[in-house]
Amino acid sequence: MSHQGFTLEELTKLEGHAKLSVEMEGNVVKNTKLEVYEASRYFESLLLGRDYREAPAITQKICGICSVVHTLASIKAVEDALEFTPSEQTVDLRKLLLYASNIHSHTAHLFFFALPDYLGFGDVIELSKAKHAYIHLALDLQQMSSDMVKIIGGRALHPVTPMIGGFHSVPDEKKIAALLKRLEGVKRLSLRTARLFSGLEVPELEARSRHVCMKNKNEYALYDGMITSNDGIIFRPRDYKKNIIEGVMEYSNSKHAKLRGMSYMTGALPRLNANYAKLSDDAKALVKKSRLKLPSNNPFHNNMAQAIEMVHFADEAKSILEKYRNGMKQEKYAVTPREGEGVGCCEAPRGLLFHHYGIGSDGRIKYANVITPTSQNAARMEDDISIFLPTMHGKPASKVKLSLEMLIRAYDPCFSCSAHFLELNLKKK
Repeated sequence: MSHQGFTLEELTKLEGHAKLSVEMEGNVVKNTKLEVYEASRYFESLLLGRDYREAPAITQKICGICSVVHTLASIKAVEDALEFTPSEQTVDLRKLLLYASNIHSHTAHLFFFALPDYLGFGDVIELSKAKHAYIHLALDLQQMSSDMVKIIGGRALHPVTPMIGGFHSVPDEKKIAALLKRLEGVKRLSLRTARLFSGLEVPELEARSRHVCMKNKNEYALYDGMITSNDGIIFRPRDYKKNIIEGVMEYSNSKHAKLRGMSYMTGALPRLNANYAKLSDDAKALVKKSRLKLPSNNPFHNNMAQAIEMVHFADEAKSILEKYRNGMKQEKYAVTPREGEGVGCCEAPRGLLFHHYGIGSDGRIKYANVITPTSQNAARMEDDISIFLPTMHGKPASKVKLSLEMLIRAYDPCFSCSAHFLELNLKKK
């Protein structure tokens, strides 16, 4: 029986590196390794001994793209430990930040990393030379969503206004009007984006897997809800350790997470599958007109799900802002330090994000754990690659290379941004 190996060298993350190695016997995948060999960053250790009020400012530096969701998950973890319940206005502002930052992240991934693949370009530079309109669309969306984060969060990257208990400052009537004006553009361009991606031909892959996301009976959940799987598992975020086990892989510096012993996918597609009924009317109409049939088990559909989400998030943000056309009140907060343990969970662009802190009676952090979406998706990506690769039997090595990259990129992992520069080494015996 013939043996062959596929190696995608230097699969880089935004910070750090990774590669893919696959061993096959004939047309059977024997071993798949998504190797992340970046240096450890020790953010959890950096929190130990710190005052609990410092946690959001420290952990938002984990990611330059998802700084908003890290900030909010950290705040929620502290508030859970201190048994503090934020006001309705505070929660609304946090949701607005999540909607804007998710739109910003989805735009970057869809246009700069995914779209060149589907249109036959090597990278976004080639795409920009031939398709100026697409790049202008993306840049306009990035600017508008970034402006929204800045107006609410104080700055576009690493927001400064969100705090434990509330916000240091809130938008006045004039800023609310500015946000609503930007949302008009965001909605219009998001609709164009969704229509564009609904017309793309995606590879066929039926990868029946466990999908996991946050679910809330009242809304399309990003900020609060129960953790729910498509095969009936339901638990509170603070019970994640009873259900999700992280394992250390000898070949990778990134942990792999499994839910009750099984790999799983988290992100836009699981959210869309689980929460379709909570979509806005315009987002639902787009799904009905697209080629996307829900529930979908094709991970390549994650990109289409991201585009649909952008339309929904624009609609939800407008709905919230309409409540505050006359401005918001600067509320006073009284957060009382106490010993406790808390978990904060939000939906990041790429899926579930957990922050878990233990706080001592002196107000200092004595335990910290952070589980990112990419670590949760890592094992599932390996499983999907094992299912997908045999379907490429007989294809040219260049086609196999691109198809594997596209599958990995469909998950929008943290290391997707440099994936266009991978090299494929094909070894046969």
